[in-house]
Amino acid sequence: SGLDPAGPQFSGKPSTGRLDYTDADFVDVIHTDTNGLGIKQPLGHIDFYPNGGKKQPGCPKSIFSGLEFIKCDHQRAVYLFMAALETSCNFISFSCRSYKDYKTGLCADCADFKGKSCPKLGYQTELWKDILKERIENTTLRTTVFLDTVGTNPFCTYYFVLSIIVLDKNMKDGYVTFKLLNQLGIVEEPRLYERHKIFYKLQEFKILGQFLNDVANISSIGLAYFQSSNQQCSTCKYTIQLLKLKSLTYPERPPLCIYNFVLKENKELFLTPSTCKPHEI
Repeated sequence: SGLDPAGPQFSGKPSTGRLDYTDADFVDVIHTDTNGLGIKQPLGHIDFYPNGGKKQPGCPKSIFSGLEFIKCDHQRAVYLFMAALETSCNFISFSCRSYKDYKTGLCADCADFKGKSCPKLGYQTELWKDILKERIENTTLRTTVFLDTVGTNPFCTYYFVLSIIVLDKNMKDGYVTFKLLNQLGIVEEPRLYERHKIFYKLQEFKILGQFLNDVANISSIGLAYFQSSNQQCSTCKYTIQLLKLKSLTYPERPPLCIYNFVLKENKELFLTPSTCKPHEI
């Protein structure tokens, strides 16, 4: 494992002069300070870029913070790896071309990994070794993955993906928000990774949400739809054929579904989910 390998004196060097995936049977790399002491280019069978790989939350932003300003981002790779070892955190990461694409919700699933869940940062990465080695040896395709963390140890966050299939062709360009209500009646609101979407009839679209707290026992899902144009319609109603919610952090949990309901524009609706039908899982 490469924990934010050094960039100065090594960036742009040939593979024989820096860390490379050919140096071992399996090489995973965590990049946390690519604008400073680390290296930006992907080096391993898989390269993790927490929080984009440049600046880490919780680290000083001013040079007046002294040595901590210089070393904090660089050291975060070590602390993340330790947290993966010592805690129950699952640092689920998403294969994507860039951090920008990841932040706009373009990489919300893990279909590229042959039925496995999204790769996990840390020692568990080896579970994806065979897939990643095959990918780079057969296609020379580098696997770059992204995730976001909080700024305090153990840095955990929790990812869910919400899938929706609409029946109405008049559900135009807009966006959907969702939140979760646990069995104690506490509402958990996520950071949503989403750009405005054009909703096509009977086509599934996905919204990635990141929560600061795990929501294991979900009593209801809050959903709202907003038009992104000026032509808003307070009386418009849209028929949703299927809503499916799945934990990506804990993919062993059964997904939850809601079938055939009507969503009004600009109005939040709370619905009680149930375990999905077998063919939806």
